[in-house]
Amino acid sequence: MYKMKPRNNPTFVGESFSPWTKKARWGIERCALGYEYEEYVPTLSEPGLRLRMRQWSGTVSVPVLFVGRRVLRSSWEIVSYANHTAGNAPLGDMNLIEPWDKLSEAALAEGRTRVVRAVLNNQSALEEALPPFVPKSMRSSLRFLARDAAKRLDKKYAHLYQPGAIRNALEVTRNGLSESSNDYLLGEFGYADITMAVVLEVIAPIARTEPPLGPNTERCWHDHELAEEFDDLIQWRNRLAADSTRNYSQFQPSQA
Repeated sequence: MYKMKPRNNPTFVGESFSPWTKKARWGIERCALGYEYEEYVPTLSEPGLRLRMRQWSGTVSVPVLFVGRRVLRSSWEIVSYANHTAGNAPLGDMNLIEPWDKLSEAALAEGRTRVVRAVLNNQSALEEALPPFVPKSMRSSLRFLARDAAKRLDKKYAHLYQPGAIRNALEVTRNGLSESSNDYLLGEFGYADITMAVVLEVIAPIARTEPPLGPNTERCWHDHELAEEFDDLIQWRNRLAADSTRNYSQFQPSQA
């Protein structure tokens, strides 16, 4: 468990490979909000999460931030709370940032669908998706369990899939940076930069994940054509990751 500060802090539940988890963590660390991190394991962690959220039906997803009795249920809710709690709005004006986050959300939704479908077509990635306690000798025969889970995930979020959303988000980001006088979309580093930088994680991920993804699963996250086309933005993201005053814990040590 990752802990920024001891005890009595909000509890952040997420999946470290998830871009939604990445951008929420980056945002709350930018706000210097102490928290305790818990890794969510699909299916296995769901009953406990439902109990803590007092949600017995409907869809549950992470990231989730528990602040006392309060439950914050999305990256946007989490960073908005952190930005307000910090007092001096270190993430910037959320009203100005919201259009950027909507671009990011659509791009990440397309990325999730692309990754899930790539995993469905990769037998080795399906085996890597099984829980770590499954013996290696049984993984091939139990691939159907991972395939079923991936199909359910694909169906769960199919309504959010917008083909071309990644390219659109990256083109708008490129234009925004070209119009800026520095490396920041709104003039000063803030959540607009974070939410758009994380879009690069669905075509060329560098943030550290714990537990680490298997090699076949990790390959499913890469889109080499888009990475080549938008290499300037990858270099921009890498500069943020290399800057100790701008990065966050999943970029430690920097992989830029």
